[in-house]
Amino acid sequence: MGNPEEEKPQRQLRGLYERVNISVGTLNIVIIVLAIVLVGCMAYGIAHRGYQITFDTLGGTAVESQKQMYGELLLEPEAPEREGYVFDGWYRDAALTLPWNPREDVITEAMTLYAGWKEKQE
Repeated sequence: MGNPEEEKPQRQLRGLYERVNISVGTLNIVIIVLAIVLVGCMAYGIAHRGYQITFDTLGGTAVESQKQMYGELLLEPEAPEREGYVFDGWYRDAALTLPWNPREDVITEAMTLYAGWKEKQE
């Protein structure tokens, strides 16, 4: 009688890939396609990075929106103008209760800032 281990068929353990039958050429194509997709995703992320900051002048002259990165200070735009009013600064909310301090407040999300106005005293 022989050794019982010799009688068992030799089997290699391949784990998850035991039933996978893929050629090296096909695997190379899959790797190249995935690399291209990764580079494309990175390029899209770089091109569209930052948060969009829009300005609602509430009846004043238009102010161009900006893209800023997280944690940056806002590049304060030129003050809008409105007939019969004096610009009073930017606010975080349309009710004009939360002032935006451009020297201290940093960008943390996409947002709209609203223009505050005071009537001219003539």
